[in-house]
Amino acid sequence: MNIRISTTKFALWSSLLVFIISQFLAACGGSSPTSSNKPVDLTLWTYPSAQEVGNPPPDWFFTKEVREKLNINLKVTFVPYGDDGDTKFNAAASANDMPDFFQIPQNNNIFLQWVKLGLIAPVDSLLPMMPQRTKDRYSDPQMRKVATINGKMYVLQEKAGLNKRLGLFIRKDWLDKLHLQPPKTLDDFYNVAKAFTFNDPDGNGKNDTYGFTATTGSGATGLGTNFQGIFGAYGLPGVWNYNTPGKVSLTLRDPNYLKVVEFLKKMSDAHLMDPDWTTLSGPDFRARWSQQGKYGIMPGDFCATICQGNYQPFDVNYPNGVWIPLAPPQGAPGTPVYLGSYSNVGTRIAVSQKALDAGKGPAIAKFLEWTNSGDGYYLAAFGQKGVHYKLDAQGNVTGEGVPVPFYGHEAAPINQIRSLVYNNSEAELKARYNSFKTKNGRTIDPIQIYQTIGTMPWQDQTSAFVIQPAANQGDINRYVDEALVQFITGQKPLNDGTWNAFIKGLDNLNVSDWEAQANQNLKDGGWL
Repeated sequence: MNIRISTTKFALWSSLLVFIISQFLAACGGSSPTSSNKPVDLTLWTYPSAQEVGNPPPDWFFTKEVREKLNINLKVTFVPYGDDGDTKFNAAASANDMPDFFQIPQNNNIFLQWVKLGLIAPVDSLLPMMPQRTKDRYSDPQMRKVATINGKMYVLQEKAGLNKRLGLFIRKDWLDKLHLQPPKTLDDFYNVAKAFTFNDPDGNGKNDTYGFTATTGSGATGLGTNFQGIFGAYGLPGVWNYNTPGKVSLTLRDPNYLKVVEFLKKMSDAHLMDPDWTTLSGPDFRARWSQQGKYGIMPGDFCATICQGNYQPFDVNYPNGVWIPLAPPQGAPGTPVYLGSYSNVGTRIAVSQKALDAGKGPAIAKFLEWTNSGDGYYLAAFGQKGVHYKLDAQGNVTGEGVPVPFYGHEAAPINQIRSLVYNNSEAELKARYNSFKTKNGRTIDPIQIYQTIGTMPWQDQTSAFVIQPAANQGDINRYVDEALVQFITGQKPLNDGTWNAFIKGLDNLNVSDWEAQANQNLKDGGWL
């Protein structure tokens, strides 16, 4: 019996068979016969988790695994923090050579300019391609509002995990030695600081301690975030005053702002602050509290102060020293009190329009979904199993008993993109911020310290993220910062007349226009 099949029918059946096989292989994670095996080239620009430790090695195991598991050639570029990073990004934007996907700079204004220029792609189409990551990270309504511009999402926007990190810390061993209680008001704060300065709290017989010190700066208008706990005594923890419903204004204009400046001048006049406070660098400040034991009260990031590697120099030099979180002092009865302001805006990732036009969207989504959980997550967050971490009997990550623990200095270069994949689960936080014992046997739990700080009063200023900087922001910051330092240190007299002249001087910098713009930004974004 002769069986004859037409060429057309044969082609149809062949196509159907190829389709069925391709779907089967795709479901199994393989490649279809009709797909190209050529890897997709992806460029990722991100900020290093620890810029001081350097980049991963050229033969980084992470990019090798991405190639093998995802068929993606991933090239990672680490961008400098601050102005240098902005310059690098702007140069790429000017050349229309943006990376395929990237961690968005802190300067949101330059990002908005890239959106207007058409360099950034909406990311709505990527969300269905990474369902678990979208559910876990990109479903918060407030964050979707932050990510949306003209009705489209231009940002893969996560909610901040640890957003109440900066606390006030006080030497409990000094309090105990001098039979003092933690200060509850600014008057108490002054008196404790005075005792810490002049009553030899460390018992070395020398006049070498200071009651309180903080460093200036951080890019914000005013003395910076390190002084938030002091300005928060009068309910003014940030740049913007949120205490009047329906509008914002600069905290500088609130009469209570002057009261805080007068308090800091009183502290400075009495020599209760390190005289170098206006010029102290971060490393110098750290050396003076952790190695020289000079300060009794100070602001600090919970981990920079309490985590094992950061706390160790202090523990070596002062094994009986004890730092504890301090609640923000009250400025006056009836005024709100805040330890600081916080924002819910977390990690931000954008995709270039050029990458989407080149058809790289699915590969980007595939990579992000892979690093959201499972092997990809562990590899990016902690390193190689058995080398940098292992799982304990409960399935939790630990660095005990492995050659190069993930939390050690030696392992830091290979975990430089960990901040992109952290999910801030309870198990992860315990691994990242492990409990430890001090030289004298005390147990310190950094997460417990963080949680204690978080229970203190904070002001939500998430919406301030959408406020665009003034055109002359640098001039405004310099004018304000220089004047505050001069008032506090006595270089310029501080009285009602000089203060009013200072506030009036803001008009010469068009600060009122900036405030009007801020309120408009908030209204446009649906925040007011």
